[in-house]
Amino acid sequence: MRIRASAAVVGGALALSTLAVPAAQASGSEGDTRITKVVVDGDDLVPVGTSAKTFEVSVTATDDSGIKGADAFGLHGPGGGHASTGRPTCTQLDATTSTCTASVTIDPKADHLTDANAGTWYVDARVDANDGGYDDKENAHSFSLQRATRITTADATPESVKKSGTVTVTGTITRVNWETLRYEGYRSPDVSFGFRREGGSTYVPLSTVRADSQGHLRATTAASLDGSFRFAFPGASTSARSSGAGDSVDVRGTTAAAPTAVAHGAPHPLDVTFSGTRLNDGKNIVVGTQTPKKAAVSFTLRHGADVDIHAPDFVVGVELYRGGSLDEAYALLDDAKPSCVDSPASPATLATCTATVTADPAELRNEMAGVWKTGIYAIAFNGQDRNHPQDASQIGLAKRDSAKDFALQRFTRLTADAAPEPVKKGRTITVTGQITRASWDDGKYHGFTSGTPAKLQYRKKSASSYTTLKFTGQVLDGGHVTATTPATYDGYYRLTYPHSWITPDVVSAGDYVDVR
Repeated sequence: MRIRASAAVVGGALALSTLAVPAAQASGSEGDTRITKVVVDGDDLVPVGTSAKTFEVSVTATDDSGIKGADAFGLHGPGGGHASTGRPTCTQLDATTSTCTASVTIDPKADHLTDANAGTWYVDARVDANDGGYDDKENAHSFSLQRATRITTADATPESVKKSGTVTVTGTITRVNWETLRYEGYRSPDVSFGFRREGGSTYVPLSTVRADSQGHLRATTAASLDGSFRFAFPGASTSARSSGAGDSVDVRGTTAAAPTAVAHGAPHPLDVTFSGTRLNDGKNIVVGTQTPKKAAVSFTLRHGADVDIHAPDFVVGVELYRGGSLDEAYALLDDAKPSCVDSPASPATLATCTATVTADPAELRNEMAGVWKTGIYAIAFNGQDRNHPQDASQIGLAKRDSAKDFALQRFTRLTADAAPEPVKKGRTITVTGQITRASWDDGKYHGFTSGTPAKLQYRKKSASSYTTLKFTGQVLDGGHVTATTPATYDGYYRLTYPHSWITPDVVSAGDYVDVR
């Protein structure tokens, strides 16, 4: 292929290299000249679409006598691709080190790029020193020549949705074909599906999706907060990264989180700190299919003597959220307003605050099970309407992210049936059971397959505790579990299953067997 190369003006003329394979040079070095760093286009990623792309190659080298100059850098890659820069311009960093830079322009129209040229390319570089030494390196550095990609603006529907309702987001990813000079549907590897809450500055990944053969993308999620959804492709060796614009969704039945929606950009910190946070007596929150689960939250609030925490324009809040911080939360479980009581020992600066948070299965979806965080904030509006403050310079804000992490888990059931009953000593007892887990999507319990084994445990009739006999192996389709053991003495058999981030520890009732 032909590639145009350009460099700085030398002697009043622009040096051009029109082609293909650079002249071969002997690889090696002499003296103490060393190439120490090579950078291509700033980040070693060179995306090319349908128009010309100019990028720089920079080579840093060192020698005790200083660097004299460098030859044109050669570039080569897959599909027989070769190119050459013009003569580099060297900039002295200190007495011994210089960076030599040259640029090259790749034009898919004029240079006849083919899709086979995309991938890992290499830089060949030679740098000369003032004392006659040199360093000549083949494959001194690698970079990616990538086919540009595009992602359309996401389309999220419905755009006004009830809290916990399903949001469906669609889009399309395309990639340039250098041979036709058109963008075509790209059956890409994983594309990130992300959410940015209203007032937030970054998108938080929710999941990954894969495009079909036409490049179509589709993702679903439960609505939690007002905000925008988008798709983003992280890139690959042959394909450039890209992201589409987001589409916003209004979630009915939610209120904007106070730290971001009300006090975003508050100009001064509030003299308030939080400590000793306790949630649900230190236990995870486990929710079934019907009954809302209430959990107590308590913490200590320490404040300056000039801060009136009982003023009508002073607000304290607790949020159970998912995300990197309160400001970048992408899911909100509950937003509670604690009541604070002054400490008898230090009533002017110390208070104990308590609140009750609720996890309602009617507002949950299975994808919401997992690790959550507890955030606490305090806002002093200083005489302003807390819903419509006019002067942000008068707002004080204090907050604590991740005050207490916990798991939101789907309630799980486990049965056990030991047979035969009665049984002769030494014969085989078979214990069967089923593990079922609450589905917040349909309000029912379903068995599930798991590679994590259950345990078979036994308690002698006269004993007070169980001992583990064996692991049962994989939990099969439908949550079915089977274990066998020889009959020894009269006693009880039960099954247990260990916890995960989405499933709590679960223990079946014991089933008694009479051993003859």
